[in-house]
Amino acid sequence: MRWLPLLLFLLLPALAEERVIKVLEAERLELRQEGGEEVYVLVGEPVRLEREGEALEAKRVVYFRERRLLFLSGGVRYRDREGRLIEAEELQVDLADESFDALEVRIEAENLLLTGPICQRAAGAILLERGYATPCASCGQEVPDYAFRAREIVLYPGDRVVARDVTLLVQEKPVLTLPVLLLYLSERRPRLEVGQDEGGLYVKADLPYVAAFGLGYTLLRYYQGRGYGFGLDHYGTGEAKERYFFLHTPPDTFQYRGEYGLKRAGFSVAALVERDDTLEKLTRFRLEALLPGTPTLQDWRYALRLEGFLDHDESTPPPRTLQRLPELEVQSPTFREGPFSLQAGLTVGRYLAETNPLNRSARALGPYAEAGRALFTHTESLVLAPWPGASFRAENRFLGFYYTTQNPDGEPERQVDWTTSVSLRQALGGFSVEAAYTRSVQEGESPFRFDALPQRRSHQATLTLGFQERPLALSLKGGRDLEGGRYLPLEAQAALQDPGYTLTLYHRRGVEEGPLETRLEAGLTPYPFSLRASLRYDHAKALYDPLLLQAGYALPGGSLNLGHRHGLDGKGPLTTDLSFSLREGAAAYTLQGRRDWQQDTLTLQGQAILGPESLSLQATLDPKALGYALGFRSGVAPGPLLDLLLSGRYQEGFRESNLRLGLTQALPEVAFRLTANLHLPEVEDGGTYLKDLTFDGGLELWPPRPLDASEENALPGLSLSGSLSYTRRPTSPEGYALALRNFGPTLTFLGRENTKLHLAALLTQNLPGTPLKPKFLLTLDRCCWAMRFTLDAAKNEVRLAFLYGGQAAEVLMDEEGVRLGGLP
Repeated sequence: MRWLPLLLFLLLPALAEERVIKVLEAERLELRQEGGEEVYVLVGEPVRLEREGEALEAKRVVYFRERRLLFLSGGVRYRDREGRLIEAEELQVDLADESFDALEVRIEAENLLLTGPICQRAAGAILLERGYATPCASCGQEVPDYAFRAREIVLYPGDRVVARDVTLLVQEKPVLTLPVLLLYLSERRPRLEVGQDEGGLYVKADLPYVAAFGLGYTLLRYYQGRGYGFGLDHYGTGEAKERYFFLHTPPDTFQYRGEYGLKRAGFSVAALVERDDTLEKLTRFRLEALLPGTPTLQDWRYALRLEGFLDHDESTPPPRTLQRLPELEVQSPTFREGPFSLQAGLTVGRYLAETNPLNRSARALGPYAEAGRALFTHTESLVLAPWPGASFRAENRFLGFYYTTQNPDGEPERQVDWTTSVSLRQALGGFSVEAAYTRSVQEGESPFRFDALPQRRSHQATLTLGFQERPLALSLKGGRDLEGGRYLPLEAQAALQDPGYTLTLYHRRGVEEGPLETRLEAGLTPYPFSLRASLRYDHAKALYDPLLLQAGYALPGGSLNLGHRHGLDGKGPLTTDLSFSLREGAAAYTLQGRRDWQQDTLTLQGQAILGPESLSLQATLDPKALGYALGFRSGVAPGPLLDLLLSGRYQEGFRESNLRLGLTQALPEVAFRLTANLHLPEVEDGGTYLKDLTFDGGLELWPPRPLDASEENALPGLSLSGSLSYTRRPTSPEGYALALRNFGPTLTFLGRENTKLHLAALLTQNLPGTPLKPKFLLTLDRCCWAMRFTLDAAKNEVRLAFLYGGQAAEVLMDEEGVRLGGLP
């Protein structure tokens, strides 16, 4: 009965009044009345439902309309909006509050498998009673390396897990009992690290905790001969976004960051305090409080902002960033009374900022100074239609900046930005007349660079006469500059406009100066052709602008255009341009050419895209030489893309000949970028050699091979990763320079149960001339946990780190943003 989904679609309003349930597949529908309540029963193999990013499957689905309950039984599969898969024998979903209850549950969430007899969801969190959890389920292990049982397990949105009354299992054997256990599955990082550097032995441990006010890590540090370090990394669990990080390491290095954010409709608050002595000894702080949190046009709006820093190192100059200490802003709603509207605002604050170098009094304060400022703004507008055909518009916009500093005359400094405009337009059939008045002023001085305004004054009154009756349009505009006490130039325009042609004549004439400018534009568009010509004459200079002629032809799937510029002042032809484009299915062709008659040069650019391959051409021909660049590209992103570019010039033989090679791949398994420049024989140098080469990324040369059935024939995988840069230097004794950044090979041995052993030797140094100081990394990856040993000869450091979580080595083996090769 595949027609059933159509019937079910018609019944959707009955199935869910607020959120629509889409019935994708079912075999039978029954409508019942039980206790005066409508009940819908769906049966199928299976019944498939979809609900706003959630997918549900079961052999039997029952919906109770009045109570808005959805009961699923028989092979239930439920994938929620966070991508978690919940399998159960029975599942009951309350559509009113998004809660559910389930029996005999299996949950797959972000590399973590959870099972238990009873499961509930409320307020977005999933509670599993008498649960079992392991991150090793997807690792192919016959017996999980580690897991835990708990009286209750709570899975929060974002895959944060809190378990209580926990028994830790190693190889399914109990080894430890804990009152509480915390896991951050989405933020895996080493929690225990032991090493030795130039200062001696050190130990780093991050111990998780859970409390009523939040959860996080206690950070403990020990440095031999230097002392102890301590800190915390805390996450709040309430409605607000909270994270507080603090770390002190000897002798006196502080790192802390406090972040708080709460947004509601009534108000919102965002605060940040941070310091990192490894970068700069400054404490930066920022606070913004808004009332209301989500304003509308009818609300009064209030804002409090505080932004600045505390300098803990007086020996270094502080940064010249803007500081608000503090700033308070008030904005009114837009008041409307008929055609009139008004909106105003006031911002008051004290600021530390760079001073205005154009202000003499500000220069006396130094390059960075403090001052108070009040910014008052208001905008008024009036729109009227006083009689038929008439429209009246008036607008006034004012910004006033008032400062606590004084100018050399002892007066408080200020600056204003004030614009007033008024217009009255009357239309009588095709005729119209419009009178307009505009006054705009920017004046005054600011002690700060960030809000300084340029000096400007404009004061004009204009009158415009117009007539429009298709295809004819006429206009005449004149006015007076009230600031300068002179008349504005008269502007006259006549135009004929029709779908098949356009003709426009524009003339500007000074009342006292005489003719200033005349422009003529003409266009003709008999499809598929289009023709256009334009000419301008500057009366003051007695010069014509170049005559512009353009012609176009519309092709099916493309176009052909020709343009020519011709000088009428004795220069003759200037430039001629040709452009062509055509697309046919997956193929596309483009060609652009220019003939510069004054320079006697010809330039061509062309490209042919033939599916995943493309060819390109660039050529420049002048009286002395022919310059060329021929390109070829093959491949489709993300992987592998091959680029070849042959370039040079021909002048009594080939010169500057070069072949550029580029190879790029951006696949998750293997990502790299390789570029090289090869010098080809030419007149002055007949040799062929590599000029430079750059490699960046990870490249697997061959994958590892595990033991076969006879416990033999294992083969380690080999990959290269990091960054390598080679440059030919014939003047140096060695003839080359080589720069390595975490570059080297990685051997990968593949064992049973998806166990991997990675051995990497990396170099970060410039060669030749310096002794080799590699960094060796030995990583044992058991998929759900990993151990890494690091020996760094350059830093004289030894480190040992542990990590838990799914696919742990993918994080451990990440070196400065470049994933090492040979990883899954």
